[in-house]
Amino acid sequence: MLPVLTVGEPLVAAVPVVPEPLEVAPCCRLFPGGAEVNLAVGLGRLGVPCAFLGRIGADPLGRLVLTRLEEAGVGVAHLRADPRPTGLYLREWLPDGVRRPYYYRQGSAGAQLDVTDVAVPLERHSLVHLTGITPALGPGPRAAVRAIVSAAASARVPVSFDANFRPALWRAADFAEFVRPLLPYFTVLLVGEEESELLFGSADPDAAFSCAREVGVPLCVLRLGERGALAEDARGHRVARRMPARAVDPVGAGDAFDAGFLAARLSGATVADSLALGVYCGARAVEVLGEHEGAPTLASLPPALARCLGSTNGPQLDPPA
Repeated sequence: MLPVLTVGEPLVAAVPVVPEPLEVAPCCRLFPGGAEVNLAVGLGRLGVPCAFLGRIGADPLGRLVLTRLEEAGVGVAHLRADPRPTGLYLREWLPDGVRRPYYYRQGSAGAQLDVTDVAVPLERHSLVHLTGITPALGPGPRAAVRAIVSAAASARVPVSFDANFRPALWRAADFAEFVRPLLPYFTVLLVGEEESELLFGSADPDAAFSCAREVGVPLCVLRLGERGALAEDARGHRVARRMPARAVDPVGAGDAFDAGFLAARLSGATVADSLALGVYCGARAVEVLGEHEGAPTLASLPPALARCLGSTNGPQLDPPA
């Protein structure tokens, strides 16, 4: 299998080891992450070849991210060194379970991504994975996302897109204005209910899937948190899956879901089996504190789910017509 190419901003999260306000927390632990890093590590742990494209600071936080990617077997040839610092954010964890992020990423290395970074041979990859976080970082990243989507279409390489709207980074109207024109170029669209509302005007699955089909998205996945996930293909075939979990830390659940779903689909699994692996990976991710610490490995999967990654049918992802 050719490697997946995921594009984005590496981050490091500082998280209290016990649920206390940051100002009184006895200590914090550093976790390398960011949505795209989490996805790459999740794929790597499932045995799916993956490469990461982005910029990273030449600092201890950058080395922490680099080490984690390499440990997961993720290719880093397209991870460019930048003199600016690696992005950092604090995650407050309160006794009542509330969690709040505090970002320190303005001017970060990852936010300097531009069109020169994405001029790579896409035909050497099975899939390009993007999120709605990257274009929120500024004009350069927005131009880079547009450029790689266009290049992928020309190279006939499928693109998966996790909408991943972050209200701390940009306005809802700007998010929708940027993403909507790109929807016809996505083979897989992964959204939550809030993002479905922003892009399609409704979180209702019937309305969301209908809108996705109308704009030409071959496969749309609607994540519903604890209620599981739904997926519908271009023929209107819909499946649903749910997996119970003992939630410790909800961060990274969507990224782990994406890794499981895409890994199975790239291995030739059906939409139903891909959804089953996705919800399993998402459920395991929330049971461990960190960005992707709970993302399962291929060896840890139940046999029925491991078989999702052993299909000989070939990738079930094609670029939109």
